[in-house]
Parts: sequence; structure tokens; C-alpha cells
Amino acid sequence: MRGAGPPGKVSAVMPAAALLLTALLSSHLIAFAAPVEVLRLREEGAEIVQVTTSLLRYQFSTAGGTLRRAFVYFASYGSTTLETVPGWGAEAKPSLLLGVSLPFEVWLGEETADGRLYGAATEAPAPEAAQVLLSHSGPGLQVTKVFGIRWDSLYTADVEVRVVAPGRIRLVLGHRPAGRDAPSLVFLYDGQTHAAPLAPGGYRQFQGLGLVASDRVYFLRLDEGDVVPFLGVNGAGHPVFGLEATGELSLRGVLYTGRNRYVLLDKAGIAAVSPVGLFSQFLVWVMTFFEWLYRLTGNYGWAIILFTLVTRLLTHPLMRNQYRSMAKMQRLAPKLKKLQEKYKDDRQTLQQQMMELYRQEKVNPLGGCLPLLLQFPILILLWQAIMHSAELIHVSPPFLWLRDLSQPDPYYILVVLATGAQLLQQWLTQRRMPEPPTGGAQMLGWVFPVVMAVLFLSFPAGLWLYWLLSTLLQMGQQFLFDLEMAREPKAADEPSSR
Repeated sequence: MRGAGPPGKVSAVMPAAALLLTALLSSHLIAFAAPVEVLRLREEGAEIVQVTTSLLRYQFSTAGGTLRRAFVYFASYGSTTLETVPGWGAEAKPSLLLGVSLPFEVWLGEETADGRLYGAATEAPAPEAAQVLLSHSGPGLQVTKVFGIRWDSLYTADVEVRVVAPGRIRLVLGHRPAGRDAPSLVFLYDGQTHAAPLAPGGYRQFQGLGLVASDRVYFLRLDEGDVVPFLGVNGAGHPVFGLEATGELSLRGVLYTGRNRYVLLDKAGIAAVSPVGLFSQFLVWVMTFFEWLYRLTGNYGWAIILFTLVTRLLTHPLMRNQYRSMAKMQRLAPKLKKLQEKYKDDRQTLQQQMMELYRQEKVNPLGGCLPLLLQFPILILLWQAIMHSAELIHVSPPFLWLRDLSQPDPYYILVVLATGAQLLQQWLTQRRMPEPPTGGAQMLGWVFPVVMAVLFLSFPAGLWLYWLLSTLLQMGQQFLFDLEMAREPKAADEPSSR
């Protein structure tokens, strides 16, 4: 580093630094929360209770006391909105299939439909929470359904159901889609998943059931309740799945209606329904570390900064070898040029002499490749960690001007800064070379950062923050390595630097 500047410059910098520190501290201390929005609508002769959270929009209908929709409107980079309640079509404007049975219909005896009209009530235990109560009372029948919904990063709702009636009681959990791309119906027993119900006595605890697809999960985790699963067909011929009991059906659990994200499924206690492979397990470790950094700092912006510092420290020895190899190759450039001129008509001898020169000088011509290639897996892992933690980032405190680091930078400030840093790095790199590249090689170094900025303009802001910091740290490391190499004695026959 150079010496300190004049006092006037220092005094001018101090307010800016204080302002930046204040902004960073504010982004750490401000917690982002918003009230759950509850609306009451009318549709097709029934009342609809609509509850909007940070990620999705529930709709409960008084016709049958059902969950009509669980629409995921939050879409991170590379994803789209989702209808998670089974029975909705997959077209651009999805609609309910004709005659489909909706979740939490109650069937009694031989019934295969629920045409009862339920009463609806809502409560707000806290600004960031809401409860929807659906109830029906008739001769020999008492039904109560309570749904607890929170403003958080999980696609979950607490569910309590109690039905008292004579004979068999069936609680439909949803329509069972068919076809090649249909989600799998999964049953959870004793922490293990099964594709079909187990016979009584073949398990200790039945823990839930639901539908699992590559992009979404609809699953009811059972915490309490003496119930067993059933598979049936409704009056319109649609297959359904659900739970049944005799005389009284009572249960308590958690309903997950959202994206297939391992970190969120794990927090919901149903990670077993979507097991991960070897690479995904490694990604889970990265996401766990990433979340630990968030808990440590209280902000995902700071978590990305620490993540960048940690990865740079871990790769420092490899980066050091890379720069040393590059510097030694630059010092050998005059000798290599002499060999090329001497053996320009004998390529085999030229290769042998070059390898002998590398051996004598203890230089590995490929020594700089591995660290360069290592940066891309780290970048991909962070990208995947941000993608799979998008919901957690979405409801976390903002960072500077960035409300959501899982979304693109709305002003492209980070894109411009990161691209500028890469161009500056390219300029510094070419200045230190004894013979800077010319022609296509030189143009590629200048064009590549600009092309990358255009191609990845809409990438998450968190990824651009990492790339900016990584580039700046790389330039700092290069400066330190240059000082280190300058202290080393040069070969006697090597021309002195000008």
C-alpha cells in the first residue's frame, strides 16, 4: 500500500466511509417482516378466504371447507410460479380439473364428495401470522379445521383437523395425478419413504404422505393422530389419496406446499421425501455453511462477503502456486524464444529442450491451470446455494440498496463494478507481462468481461457481489505475489527489468 494522502483527502474520505459503515450496520439490524394479508372474496356461491404470505397465496373455500389453492408467486432466478394444490391443470392459465376433489374434503361412510357449506373465521395472533378456522356442525357430525399460516421463508402451514361422526371418516388430502410426468405419491413410515401404504403391524409410526415432483412438493407431515392412509376414487372418477379413521378423526401436523428445496424440506422435517445424491450432498454442506454465516452476521450480504474471504483463504496456497508459475514462465520467455528460433525446423527437439528447461528451472507449465479451473466449481456451488436458499434470502434483511440478493441487481451497479474490476485486472495483468499479447489474444482479454456481463446480466445480485469481491481480492493477492517474486534473485543470464 502507498503512504497516506494529504489531510484534506483523508477528511473527505472519512464521511463517506462513515456513511458506508452506517448503511452496512443498518442492513444488519433492520429485520424484514410484513403482515400476512387476509382477504375475503366471493366466488361461485361460496366465500373464499385468501391469505398472502412472503412466498405464496392460499385460498380456502367454505364449499366443503377445502384448501382451494396454494399458489407460489415468488419466483427466483430460473424458476416460475407454481400451483401446488393437486388438481390444477398445467396450462399457461391453470384451472381446476372438472370434478376434482380438493384437499381436506370430508367423506362419511360411502360418500365420495363433500357438498357441505362451512363457516369461516380468521384470527391474527400476530401481525406476521394468521389463522383460518373452517367449521361445520350438523346432526351427528362435528368438523373443525384450523390452518396456521406465518410470514416466513418456509412453504408450510400448521394444520389441525377434528371430525366426529359415526362410522368411517375419510379426509381427502388431494387429487392423485396420473401419467408419465405425474408426481410420485410418497408415504412416510419411521423416517423411510414407501411408494405404497404398509400393512398394519409393519411399522411403528405413520408420519405422513403426499406428492413429490422434481420441482414441487405437496406433503402433510403428521405429528399427532391415530389415522391410516387410504386410496380411493371420487364420484367423478378421479383418484384421490387421504387419511381415514372410525368414529373420530383427529390429527395435527404441518402441510408443505412449495418448491422441492432440500434445505426447506429439512426445516419442515420432511427431508426424507426427497433424498439427495453425492453432488447434492456436497451442495447441502455448502448451503449449511452459507446459512451458518448468515446466522453469524444476520445478513446474506455479509455472509457472501465472508464466504468469499474464506474461499480465497482456502485457495490461497493454490493461487500462490499459480502466480509463481506464471511469473516464472514470464521470466523464461526470453530463453523460450531463443529455443524456438534455434529449433524452429525441429519440433521434436524443441519440445525436448523446452521440457528440459522447465525441469532445470523447476517450473510446471500447467501449474497455473488448476487454481483457475477451481474458481468455476466454487462459483457454481455458490450459485446453487443462492438458488436453493432463495426463499431464505428473500425474507432476510436487505443489503445496501439490494432488497433481495437472490434477484438481479435492479440498477446493475454490481454488474458495472464487477465488469470494471475485471477490465482493470486485465490492464494490470498485461502491464506486468514482458511481452503483452497482441491480436486476438489481447482482444479476448478485453471482450470476455463485457460478454460475460451481457450474458449474465440477470443473474442474482449475490453472485455478482461474490464476483466483484473475488476479483478485487485476486488483484490484491497478485500485488502481494509480485512483491514476493521481486525479492527473489533472478538468474544471472536473465535480462534486467526496465
